[in-house]
Parts: sequence; structure tokens; C-alpha cells
Amino acid sequence: MKLEIASLHERIGQGGDWRAFHDEIAALHAEATTEEEYVTLLEAHRKLVAVGKFAFDEETYAKMLPIAAAEYRNFLNKEALEDGIINPVLLERVTRREVQAGRLDPDDSFRTLAVAGASVLGDSAELTAHRCKQGDWFFYGTAIAAILSAGFVLIQLSPLWLIALGLFVGWLLNERERKRIKEQIAARRS
Repeated sequence: MKLEIASLHERIGQGGDWRAFHDEIAALHAEATTEEEYVTLLEAHRKLVAVGKFAFDEETYAKMLPIAAAEYRNFLNKEALEDGIINPVLLERVTRREVQAGRLDPDDSFRTLAVAGASVLGDSAELTAHRCKQGDWFFYGTAIAAILSAGFVLIQLSPLWLIALGLFVGWLLNERERKRIKEQIAARRS
């Protein structure tokens, strides 16, 4: 864990400028890479918001609470970012961890939406893991079909059986690619 993150709780405990600590938490969260760092920063944010009750007057603190809640949710979204998009499965895991830690209410709408998103949308990393160039496959398919058509003219065999063969080969290739993508994602996340 980075030293700045590890020492944050101690430095907040010693007191200081509330706004400076707030800005530091936001900046460090953008640089965090491990779950331990994220958790430490989220806990520091929670403590800083609690200390805000004593640092500001009642009216200012009441105005600050919705902003702090939105910022907390934004931190969770940033933690669930993968390849530039929020991964619903990761967001569900992050919110589950937060519920277990007591920082998020189990009935919170954000948690409910995270669970629903994970069950409906699934793992977005599987969707964005491989982008094939469809033009290449179209060219190869057309070239193979032309060669086979020329060959079938010479023999008395119906080319209709190629439909079943093509479907089977396509299924095999898709299964192989799906397994490769899942392994690649699992390796990247570990």
C-alpha cells in the first residue's frame, strides 16, 4: 500500500484542514490500484464526513451530506471501472463488500441497482475482451465458399451438408474463443 494512503487515518486523527484532506482523498482514490487501498480511502472518506459535523455549521453540514453520498458512490463506480466502463459484476462485488463492512445500507438503491445490473447485464469484460474484424471473416468465408462451390461442380454431391458442418465448426470456434476470453479475464483480475 502506498505510504500516503497508509498514513491517511493517522494524519486525519491529528487534525488539520478538512478541505485539504478531502481533496487528498479524492486524488489518492484516482491513483489507487488495490482493494486494500480503495477500502482504506473509503473508510477515510467516511470518517472525514463524520468529522465534518464538527468542522461546519449545521446548515452547511446538511448541504454537504448529499454531496458526500454522491462522492462515495462515485468512488465505488471508479473502483468498478474496467477497460473504461463500469463492470456490473465488479460493482456488485464492491457494493457487497461495502454492505459487509457497514459503510453501505443493504437496502440502499445503489446496492439494489448494482445487484440487478450484475444479474441482467453480466460481466462486461467478456463483451469487450475481443473485437474481431468482421471483414476478415467475411472474406475468408466467401473465399472458402467459392473454392468449395467450384469443387462441388466436379463431383455429384449436394453442398447442403456444409450448412450443418459450418454451424458445428462455428460453434466449436465460438466455444474455444469464449473459454479463452474467460481465462484471460480471470488472469487479469488475479
